[in-house]
Amino acid sequence: MKKIAHIFIILIFIWTISCKNNNSPSKQIHKITFNQDESKLNCELIFPNPKTNTSLIKLNEKYRLNLMITDSKNDIDKAFILMDWTHNQWKHNGNNNSKESNALNILERANNGERFRCVEYGIVLSATLNSISIPTRTLGLKTKDVETTKYGAGHVVSEAYIPDLKKWVFMDPQINYIPYLNGIPLNAVEYQKAIIENKQAIELRNHNGVIDKEKAFGQINWIGKYLYYFDVSFDSSKNRINCHKKNKLMLVPINAKEPTVFQINSKMTNYLYTNNLNDFYKEPKIL
Repeated sequence: MKKIAHIFIILIFIWTISCKNNNSPSKQIHKITFNQDESKLNCELIFPNPKTNTSLIKLNEKYRLNLMITDSKNDIDKAFILMDWTHNQWKHNGNNNSKESNALNILERANNGERFRCVEYGIVLSATLNSISIPTRTLGLKTKDVETTKYGAGHVVSEAYIPDLKKWVFMDPQINYIPYLNGIPLNAVEYQKAIIENKQAIELRNHNGVIDKEKAFGQINWIGKYLYYFDVSFDSSKNRINCHKKNKLMLVPINAKEPTVFQINSKMTNYLYTNNLNDFYKEPKIL
């Protein structure tokens, strides 16, 4: 009887663990809130100087990025053009990790036929926009159940500070769109709020105009679950400037858990956590 009881306990333990872990993330979109007090974060969001950063200069010259935007009327138009260009450099392959953070190397490999994940799209778009003086960061998005989901708990995009709008704007180069509400481009948190409160009014736009409503709704419903945790590097250049010995900033909803594990097995140790929107959306500082 003792042996049977022991086996029963083991089975209960295995069942409990399996219930806590999921193969894929929940599709639920959660209402989230943040602190909006004045920022007291004593660390800057650092971006490379396109006039002195040799990697950005080489990227711009090699792909003639400045020539692509010669006829652009404003900064958001420039962003649309380079997002479209990035989107068309390769076909998506979610299983190919380039293990690269250098846009030039990723593009060279893409030119040789490789295909990459959302991560690489974000890296390349961020670099191309930085090279034309639009401060842009690679933005990590994570689901509420990021710690207990085996795969698919994250997505990567870019977020650009558009100078003539003086605001941050969400850009997904893998899918190729910027979200708009009432004619205004949205940052990631604004996008999440609009999905919860006013989804029917959201427009997804790319360089060719407004995306078909049915296709847009499919994308909006898909992205919603990822708009829960948001993270960026403090330093978008190679200098890797740290803040309180951490090199990444994560925006966490009020009363939400501060995650320390990604997809069950990968520890997240380099994050400084904040609930304050004004920490996360500080104006960029050019190095």
